[in-house]
Amino acid sequence: MKDISKDIIAKIKEKNLVPQSRFRLQWKNYVFWLLMIMMILFGAASASLVVFNMVDFDPRFLHHMKLYKFFRIIIFTAPYLWLILSFLALAFGVLAFRNTSRGYRKSLLFATSLAVLIISLLGVFGHIMKINKKMDEMMSKRISPQMRSFSGPREGRWARPGDGLIGGEIMEVSENNLILISFHDEKWKIIINEKTEKIDKDDISIGEKVGVIGEKIDEFVMQAFSIKKFPDDWDGRHPRRVLIREGRSGSPMMPMALPGE
Repeated sequence: MKDISKDIIAKIKEKNLVPQSRFRLQWKNYVFWLLMIMMILFGAASASLVVFNMVDFDPRFLHHMKLYKFFRIIIFTAPYLWLILSFLALAFGVLAFRNTSRGYRKSLLFATSLAVLIISLLGVFGHIMKINKKMDEMMSKRISPQMRSFSGPREGRWARPGDGLIGGEIMEVSENNLILISFHDEKWKIIINEKTEKIDKDDISIGEKVGVIGEKIDEFVMQAFSIKKFPDDWDGRHPRRVLIREGRSGSPMMPMALPGE
């Protein structure tokens, strides 16, 4: 029987072939693995920013507004930029995985499910660790206000008084109303009464940022059904410097509870 190994060795010597390193043979595989990892991390960051831009929306709002308004607000103020980038990262990540030496053996359903699971878990982890908050703060300082409406639509969500939502910073507090400066620097009078719900149980005080659910009853006047607090840097800006009015006794006005609490 003919020994083909000798023929192979002879051919190698004849053509002066030089053995290539494992890295050179596998470099495409490494590139696709690296691309997949980058896409998953980018998708997780985008998914985390989706959560960050939607977490302020409480399902309990349905109690205070009509169903069509609730879904209209979600549709018009969803973080579409981050949703689109999340899906693009998912698609490219799956394609990259399918081009690796192991990934091509797996079904498309398996690869997609695995990528969705990893991106979702990392996205939730980023929200729990407040990584998405830091990313949002960095972007709010670096991008234009026009681009901000696409990357962080939360402020736009709380600037829809016609749909019953207005948010901003409290400038004055009295027994039956609040004076609020919106995130678009409009001055609003917020009427409160014993039926106004407080989602947060702490008293409302001057300088705090809040979201109001209610009904617009006049120009820059809203009847509040529910009020929730936001962090001081919720819109990426520090609270304004406010001169606190003094009460009749000469002492500064203290945080006050809503009527009925």
